[in-house]
Order: sequence, then structure tokens, then C-alpha cells
Amino acid sequence: MQLHGTLTALTLLLAATVMLPHAVQAYEFDMVFQTKCIMEDVGEHEEVQGNYYAYQREGAGQAVPIDARFEDPQGVLVFEKQGSATGEFSFISNGEGEYKLCFTAKDYHTAQGTRIKMKWSTGVEAHDWQAVAKKDNLNVIQVEMRRLEQVVQTIHLELQNIRRKEERMRDINESTNNRVAWFNVIVALICIALAAWQLWYLNKFFKRKKVL
Repeated sequence: MQLHGTLTALTLLLAATVMLPHAVQAYEFDMVFQTKCIMEDVGEHEEVQGNYYAYQREGAGQAVPIDARFEDPQGVLVFEKQGSATGEFSFISNGEGEYKLCFTAKDYHTAQGTRIKMKWSTGVEAHDWQAVAKKDNLNVIQVEMRRLEQVVQTIHLELQNIRRKEERMRDINESTNNRVAWFNVIVALICIALAAWQLWYLNKFFKRKKVL
């Protein structure tokens, strides 16, 4: 009976994980230019964690000191580290939107030979589940169930976010349709007024010429 419950829990966990948007991003890229930025959409009150390492693309792969700057959608600084080849960031997002992480080399020549390897995790995947298990003295199944609960909550929040976006888009569409309708009415009235003015002008013109 316990085995059946365990299998059911793991099945639910797998299903929920499949439904959850991919929350772990791994990057490895060449800087090319002196400043290179990575952007990612992050939900409101979402946990964000990550790390990076900058090294020489050619040769022995020696570490390359760079500056890192992380900003929220409003341009507010949430993380900054200068003159270091490695760094770790961790924070809770204040609002929904596109977060930007920029790396800057000391000059263009250095950037040309620099490669960056980084990992960026959000939501459930950014949580340290080993620390949770150790702190609360949980076994593997209990940890997975706790993680499942977090996954379900994340999916619920994501669905609410999608619904809010749909409502905003619907409001925008309705507002646009109303404006277009009023614009068409105004254009029609202008056309009618111009036609009436032309008839009046032509009638007056021909009377003056004694044609009518």
C-alpha cells in the first residue's frame, strides 16, 4: 500500500514537472563585444539563483575578471560584482518582467577572447531542496512531495499570470475596437459634411452662372 502511494506521488510529480515551464537555463557563449547581456522573463515574487564563470576561450582556459550587473525590468540593480571571473546571485523578484544580466570586460580586446559559462534557475528549480531536507529532517519521498507542492503552486501562479495577460489583451483589443469604431463614425460624418458642402457649392455656382 505504501509502495502504491509512493508510485502515485512520483507519477503526479512527473506530470506536474512536465507541465511546468523550463526553469533552468544553462548558457555558454563568447562575449565578442565588450558588453554582453542575457535577458529572461521572471514572474513576480519568484526565486532566482545562478552562477557564472568567465575564462579565456583559447589556450589553458585561464580565468578572466569581468564586471557583472543584474537589473530588474525597471532598471533597479539587484546584483553587482566587479573584477571577478566567478560570481553567484540569488534574490526574490520584486515584479514580473524581463530581467537583464550584463557582463562587461575591461576592454574590447579582452572580450574577443573571453567565453562565459553560466547557469540561471528560477522558481522551484532555484530552491535548495537538499538544505530543506536537512533542515526539516525529511526523507526523499517527503522532499519530493514538498517539491510537488511547490510545482503545483508555480503552475497555478503561471496560469493566473496567463489569465491576467489575456484580460489585459482583451481590454486593449476592446479599447482599440472602440477607438476604431469612433474613428469610422467621425470619418463618415466628415465625408457626409464634405458631400453636403460640395452639393451646396455646386448649386450656388450654377445659379450664379444662371445654369439652374
